[in-house]
Amino acid sequence: MSTVEDRLRDALRERATHSPIDPDAWEQTVARARRPVRARAWARLTVPVAAAAAVVAIVAGAAVLTSHGGQRGGSGVARTASPSASAPPVPAPPGPGNYLIQQDAPVSAIIPVKMTIDGQVTWTFVWFGYNKQDHGEGVNLCSVTDGGNFYGGGGCGLTQIPAGQVGVFSEGSGSISMGVSRTQVTSVTAQLSSGRSAGGVVVSGRGFPYKVWLVNYPSPDAAVIVFRNATGAELGHLTRAGNAPPPSRPGSGGIKVFHYTIDPMDPKPGWMTAYLIDGEVAFFTSDNGVAWANRPASGPPAVGVFGGDYTSGQTQSDFYGYAHQSVARVVLRLADGRQYSAQTFAAWPGSDLRLWHFSVPVSLLNHRNQARDQMRGYDAAGQVVWQQSLGSAG
Repeated sequence: MSTVEDRLRDALRERATHSPIDPDAWEQTVARARRPVRARAWARLTVPVAAAAAVVAIVAGAAVLTSHGGQRGGSGVARTASPSASAPPVPAPPGPGNYLIQQDAPVSAIIPVKMTIDGQVTWTFVWFGYNKQDHGEGVNLCSVTDGGNFYGGGGCGLTQIPAGQVGVFSEGSGSISMGVSRTQVTSVTAQLSSGRSAGGVVVSGRGFPYKVWLVNYPSPDAAVIVFRNATGAELGHLTRAGNAPPPSRPGSGGIKVFHYTIDPMDPKPGWMTAYLIDGEVAFFTSDNGVAWANRPASGPPAVGVFGGDYTSGQTQSDFYGYAHQSVARVVLRLADGRQYSAQTFAAWPGSDLRLWHFSVPVSLLNHRNQARDQMRGYDAAGQVVWQQSLGSAG
């Protein structure tokens, strides 16, 4: 007959095998140390990042919660993560002061995803929420990424998956592509045009209507995002074209368009400077971030819109871009009727291009329903010669 100790051990082992894991355990843990996170919205303004294929993992503590007994989705990498005394601490998630939290208050857990990109640790927090300005538009997937060459960039995007489709893209940050997929998906891989592949991660959490997938790969590469189930069978895929590499800053020919604060915590001013590079307009910040449209400026549209970020910690958002010779004034007309505008001014000698810039209070832009906000270009006679919704301007 076994001893009391042996019987107790067997009973505990049997109990552990069948005991469910509290789905809120991780959220309850990180909620104790929430703090505001300085964040920037996704925009075309990017700082070039040397992004190698990612080594992706869920933080060790979360891996236990998301993979036990198949209750939560996770990639193979996430399941093999193990606690380590030297593992970096999990940073606090976005708190009540974060502009995305204020814009799309979470209706789900906030799940942290740890990724190592170009040898540097980054953390992406993902959650689902409804836009407080337009609840009827549907649930949004939101994320904030920090660490490495990511400086609190984030955003929210709609997540509806069409019938017959396994997954969709949502907003991404830098070299990280992400989106949502159906619950049967357990792994994601990017098959790159270079012949290489990049493994990704699939996560879920309390209140998630879909799985969330993330994969990092060099943005110039075209990629096929492949989704698989627990048996390894392919369930579907998405195709994404590659991005052209960013242009290099010329040694001359720049036109200063406006000055800005480089960091809300540091009042040192910077300049946004425009260049005409091989027929394309590019804007460079003082610290060599670059925004460019990757298309000839002489073609459509009549107005190129580059700005419109809403940055936490700033009170004003900068809208800027170029326009064709026929455009004398660029106007942002908000859905409530308020307008912000600027006269265009001559750019490079010999070109028919003009530049423009104006600022808008950030408080008016903290919403996702941009379809009712209109960007317009007017000629000298006051006639509209170009118009697009803010959400599609560019």
